[in-house]
Amino acid sequence: MADNQRRRIKNLLQKLNDEDRNSLCCLLVKAGYAVRIGKERPGGKGQTMYFVEYWVEGDDTNAETGN
Repeated sequence: MADNQRRRIKNLLQKLNDEDRNSLCCLLVKAGYAVRIGKERPGGKGQTMYFVEYWVEGDDTNAETGN
């Protein structure tokens, strides 16, 4: 994986609750990363899987911020 790609921390075992995801985001922001929390339904069915996505700001030209 190249250094300028977005990375995801997935909640595969449903161990991270909302507070844990928010704390993780705060730590990543303090470390200098741009962060977002997202959710998806694998296969369109079943439980919703939450994830934390992070990247170095300015390295992703297709980011929603336009940087």
